[in-house]
Amino acid sequence: MTASFPKIVFLFFIYAVIGWLWETVYCSLKAKKFVYRGFLLGPYCPIYGFGVLAVLFFIEPYQKNILFLYVMSAVVVTLLEYVTSYALEKIFHTTWWDYKEVPLNINGRVALPISLFWGVGCVAIVKWIQPLVLKGVNQLITEFGIGLPLLLFGLLFLDFCYSVASMNAFQKEIAKLSDEIEAKKSEINEGLSELKEEVRQKRISPSLRFNQKRMLQSYRKMNMPEIKHFKEIKALQNQKKESKKTSN
Repeated sequence: MTASFPKIVFLFFIYAVIGWLWETVYCSLKAKKFVYRGFLLGPYCPIYGFGVLAVLFFIEPYQKNILFLYVMSAVVVTLLEYVTSYALEKIFHTTWWDYKEVPLNINGRVALPISLFWGVGCVAIVKWIQPLVLKGVNQLITEFGIGLPLLLFGLLFLDFCYSVASMNAFQKEIAKLSDEIEAKKSEINEGLSELKEEVRQKRISPSLRFNQKRMLQSYRKMNMPEIKHFKEIKALQNQKKESKKTSN
């Protein structure tokens, strides 16, 4: 398959959106409520786009061998998932997923059962989904040329900048709340539950924006190890959301 900028962009977005749909539907069914997944604000998960592109282009010479395709797809996607998890943790000091409860995991970043599943998914994509997607992509290129890919790329860049800025502000606010809890705990002799209620009512709701609240609610295993009271703050935010539902 020959590579061109429009083709790469279209394929990336299509599989990033498919990945977002998969995660959102799966997590929503599991949580029994709508869960808007993804680090970025838009309805796409770049890791899926990058993962499928890597499989399509780097393993293309060996795609006729099902076993080799399966093994190499699982390896490529697992490496990408591990590197992504490591990079996000080092850059933002935050973990978005944790496979420590899954058997045969490596540092909670990847796990063998998950990798085996990705292998099956990639084989299905290469053998059955990609031929249909490629027809649609070629039609889009014929109709829109490079204009739409440039627009999509620009939107992704803006979304990335916004999400990074939002994440940085989010971390600062969470750290501020954590410091406030710690300071008050040492200054006064109130019960911890009363202190939490004060923080919940006066501080959390007005200080977090939509995208920040979304990440707290969508990533059940999200954690900021460097923030001492992060898990308490996350629990309080979830409690406030549930109390609003009850009152309504």
